[in-house]
Formats: sequence, C-alpha cells, structure tokens
Amino acid sequence: MAVTTGTYRAMPPRIAGGTLQRVGAARGQGGFPKWFSRYAIGGYLLALAVVTMMYASHSLPWYYMLSGIVSVLALFLYGSKVVKDTAIDRIRKTINYEKRIFLIAIVPRVIWVLLIYTIFMKYYGNAFGFENGDAPYYNDLGAYVSGLISEGDFHFYDRIAKFSGNDDISDMGYGIYVGFVYWLTDNSIIAVRLLKCVWSSVTVVLLYRLTKRNFGEQTARVAAMFCALWPNFWYYCGTHLKETEMVFLAVLFIEQADQMLRSQQFTAWKVVPILLIGGAIFTFRTPLGLVALLSLVFSATMSSNKVVSWSKRIVVGFVAVALIGIVAGNRIEEKSRELLNTVESHEQEGNMEWRSRRENGNAFAKYAGSTVFAPMILTIPFPTMVRPFEGQDVQQLLNGGNFIKNILSGFTLLAIIMLLLSGRWREHLLPLSFIAGYLIVLVFSSFAQSERFHQPAMPFEFMFAAYGLSIALSRKRYKRWYMYWCALMFVAAVAWNWFKLAGRGLA
Repeated sequence: MAVTTGTYRAMPPRIAGGTLQRVGAARGQGGFPKWFSRYAIGGYLLALAVVTMMYASHSLPWYYMLSGIVSVLALFLYGSKVVKDTAIDRIRKTINYEKRIFLIAIVPRVIWVLLIYTIFMKYYGNAFGFENGDAPYYNDLGAYVSGLISEGDFHFYDRIAKFSGNDDISDMGYGIYVGFVYWLTDNSIIAVRLLKCVWSSVTVVLLYRLTKRNFGEQTARVAAMFCALWPNFWYYCGTHLKETEMVFLAVLFIEQADQMLRSQQFTAWKVVPILLIGGAIFTFRTPLGLVALLSLVFSATMSSNKVVSWSKRIVVGFVAVALIGIVAGNRIEEKSRELLNTVESHEQEGNMEWRSRRENGNAFAKYAGSTVFAPMILTIPFPTMVRPFEGQDVQQLLNGGNFIKNILSGFTLLAIIMLLLSGRWREHLLPLSFIAGYLIVLVFSSFAQSERFHQPAMPFEFMFAAYGLSIALSRKRYKRWYMYWCALMFVAAVAWNWFKLAGRGLA
C-alpha cells in the first residue's frame, strides 16, 4: 500500500508553555551530547566487566560479548556521528535525509541476515539455528500456503485452521504473506529475510516522519537513528519470526493515522486504507490490532481541538467502530474475555510458577508478576551477561541491545512525565495511547519479561526517548539525573545476572 505524505499540522515541541531547545541546535553541537554517549558506553562496559569477573565460570562466550560491545558503540558513537554529519542547515530536502537514513538502516540489516544465515547453515545445518520454536512452524506454514496458491486453492482460513489445529487468526496473516513470497521465489528462505530488511528500514523512515510531525526535525533525526541502529531490530530480520513485519504494520498504521488526523484536507475515504492496515494487524497479533484501532478511536475523541476537529472525531470514530464490529466480530469479545480471565485467574503467576519448576528454571521466577513488571515495563528486560546453561542464546546475543533499551527508557519516562505535567499530552495522544495500551496488555500477559513481545512498542519508545533527550538538553540538572539513571541501570544489570544464577543455585 502506498504511503502518502499529504498535508499535516506539525506540532512544535513545547513544555510548560515554552519552546524546547532542539537537540544540539541551541548549544551549537551536532550529534548526541558527549555526556550522553560517555555514560551509556561506560555503564555497559563496566557492567559487562563486573559480571564477567564475578561469575567467570558462567561468563558469556566471547562472540556474545563482542556483539554487545559493537551494538552499544554503533548506536552511541556512530549514531552520534551521523546525526552530526547531517546537521539541519545542511539538509536541503527532507527526502535526501530519508534516503540516507534508509541506507544507514538497511546496510547493517542485510549484512546481519547474510552473516547469521551463514553461521546457522555452517554450525546447525539449517537456516533456523537457535531460533524460537515458532520460526520453523512459520516456515512450514509458508510452504503449505505456497502449495495452496500453486493449486489455485485460496480458501486460506479453512485450510490453515486445519493445518495448525486451531482457528486463531493471529498467525494467519504472516503465514499467508510468507506463502506468497515462497510462491514467487521457489520457497527461498533468504528472500523472506532480505525483504524483512526492507520493511524494517522503511519502518525507520516512517518513524522519522511521525516524529518530525510531532516534535520537529532534529528530534526526528535522533529517533530515526535510535531505530536504525538498535541491534534487536537487526536480529529479527535474520529470523523467520513475524516481529519485523508486525512492527512495520504498527508504525505504518500510527504514522498514517496521525497524518490523517492532522491533515487540513479530510474525507471519510482517507480513513479506509488506515483501517485496512489495522485489520491486517489483527491477522498478525489480534490483541495488537485491538490496541491499534482502539487507540485511534480514543485519540480521535480525546485529542486537542488544535489537532483533531469535531467532524473528524465523528467520522473516524464511526468508521473505526464499524470496522471493529465487522472485521473482528466475536474475536473482540473472545480476546477481551481471554484477557480478563488472564487477570482474574492469575495466569501470569501460574506461568511464572511453571518457569521456576521447569528444567533449568529459576526458583525466583515464581515471585514475579504484574505488580513487579508494571513499574518497569518501559525498561525491562535487563541484559543477560552470563551463561548459566546451554541455551538462551538470543538473550545473550542481544545483551547490548537490551542495555540500550534500559538506558533510553529513562528519557522515554522523562518525556511522558513532562508531557503529562505540561498538559500537552493531548497533542500527541495517538502514539501515547498506542504505547500505553499495548504495554498495559503486556503487563498482564505471560510475556511481560520477553524482549520479543516488546518489539511493537519500541519504535514509539525511541520517539519519546529522542524527545526526552531534547528536554534533557534544555536544563543542566537533567545531565546529573541521567548519570544517576546510568548508575541505576548498571546496578540493575549486575543484580539481574545475579538473579539468573542464584535462582538456579549457581551464584
């Protein structure tokens, strides 16, 4: 589906009635401030060194240490250089920067896809290696759908329900997508993963547009750089999991919906393509689709009059509710009931109890639950810097990316708090309501601590983190607060790795 730019109302970044200094501009500095990169890199290297010395017998393999170090340096050093090199006075046309950020995003993703594919084939004898068990299923489902297409059988819902043994639509969209790619490429696994690089890189451009519309050019460049260089997004391009495409659809939905809500020229037909994107999200993860559509309805109803006129509120609300009723049907009632039952029956606590008793389980896991996860939901998971047993390769590989998330979450919290205090939250309600809605659902699920399930929220966390950084540049005391936050994340990283070992009797 084509992504249009249209006419929109750009919202200037303000706090408590005053215009914020844009990142680097007011102080005459490009890129990230030196203290921002220095404290983050120092905190990570110190945490890795301390954990490795404390638990030398369970230390990470060298290649996972290297992946973490490269991840942190790439974002905080190379990212700063790129932002500086594209200083705002040197940008003649926005499209030039969009092309550059697309290239910066796609190059490491393609390199990673080719590298991990080669490693998996060499050391595991297949293209899936240590991937989550869902990945081979998606491969089998894609091959099955490709066969159906070749036979001219397009009764996908009935056939996939029979193939998988259930009629849940949450995986069907991705399975059909993989099936079409397989049909066009003779079941090429590498083709699916290279396409993921494209979707992930387009996601970076869409986030840049969304952030620019909400918070201005300079903040948008920083947010795009966070998204382009966060290594966890690279990782999922090299897998057969559905996260890359799902994140793309979520950002596309919010970006296009935000543009539509702010557009001076509005017709009811502009709502239809956006709602179709929302409908597509249902077929990837139904609760995410619910959150996306409900956040649109909520935003159209509650946004500032400066952003959304009353005519838009009525049209968007009516059409969105109609689509929810027609497309989702009893799925909404079913999923809402499932979520309510999860909260009432303490399913999450039961899941954590199971984690504490399974083989290689952590005895402390049974004490975790929504009351523990809720205050930390923007920050978790913490980096795994130890290897208690063979396995958990993904968590160990992504240790640097998770530490980056921990650090940036401080700025996300700052941005959200300041928007609430200033009363300007209604001008950015759509991305705020989406991230809040999804994280609330995640808190009460069995996957609050799973990095994989945080993926759909991460682009928006990066957007608010970039805005939070712009706030921090406007007041000197925030530099000191950031130093304390980095120290806290260092302590949390060390404590988390003690937790992983002590809960298994290894510390």
